Amino acid sequence: METETYKKVYRLHVRTRLCNGCGDCVTACPINARLRLENNPNEKLYTLRVRNGKCEVVNPDACDGCGVCVEACSTRSLKLEFVEER
Repeated sequence: METETYKKVYRLHVRTRLCNGCGDCVTACPINARLRLENNPNEKLYTLRVRNGKCEVVNPDACDGCGVCVEACSTRSLKLEFVEER
């Protein structure tokens, strides 16, 4: 019998029409917090950022699916989706 391997992947989506750009999600993200503590200036490594008054996903591969940013969002503009990839 053949076995298939699946990789758990989390995709973070921003509903920009709901986002007020407060940045609470950016501050709450543990990936972002670790990079800030390391004084890492490379924005491409961060998961989220606020640009032009809206939150945006910078590096979707950095997201580990913890959901802290979703919980921190008062406007419910973030959605975490679980998908399986082969």
